[in-house]
Amino acid sequence: MTTLSSFQDLKKIGKELEEKARAAEEERKRAQALKEKQAHDAQTFASAMSNMGVEPIRTKKRAELPHPKPAPIPRQTQAEHKAVLQASISDDVDPLTFLQSEDGRCFWRDGLPPDICKKLRRGDWTVQNHIDLHGLRVDPAREAVMQFLKASQKSGARCVRIVHGKGYGSEGGHSVLKEKVRRWLKQCDCVMAFAEAQEIDGGSGALIVLLKGLAHAPYSAPRP
Repeated sequence: MTTLSSFQDLKKIGKELEEKARAAEEERKRAQALKEKQAHDAQTFASAMSNMGVEPIRTKKRAELPHPKPAPIPRQTQAEHKAVLQASISDDVDPLTFLQSEDGRCFWRDGLPPDICKKLRRGDWTVQNHIDLHGLRVDPAREAVMQFLKASQKSGARCVRIVHGKGYGSEGGHSVLKEKVRRWLKQCDCVMAFAEAQEIDGGSGALIVLLKGLAHAPYSAPRP
């Protein structure tokens, strides 16, 4: 701790404090003057711009960055895709690659046991995926079915349900998609068999479909 030994020391310290206070006050005045000058210059500039008819740009506090939009799919590509799909899956051709039950409610590929339809209907295979085609016209429904089968097989699903409807809301009460879907499925290599669902699963308005495995095994036994 410093001891003040004389009056001169006290006087010297007092003078130093006065000088520091004076310097601080001068610094405060300079800062205030600069602030007032900047405000005056800004006001003068804004007034001049306003007289010239220039309006300031209204900015938001947050910057809004544009979200990148996905590249549009060329119409020609879409048309070609649909053309290939329609050429490979016909609405009219009924190839004899399936065996059909007498009542027409079940189909299976040659080489599979005839009781496979019974097993499909009673739920020996667990339905792992399903699609509902209600509200779709023929072309969109065809594409939806093909994409659904492809995605289901890729995911490893073996048994799926396709709901095409019974036609209650259609003209004449006849389901247009009912026969279309069956014809499409017969032409898909990934489809092993299909059977009309039980009433609890959609009845005549739905099909239970057995798909090939990813290894394309000819047949896989149902769960116990």
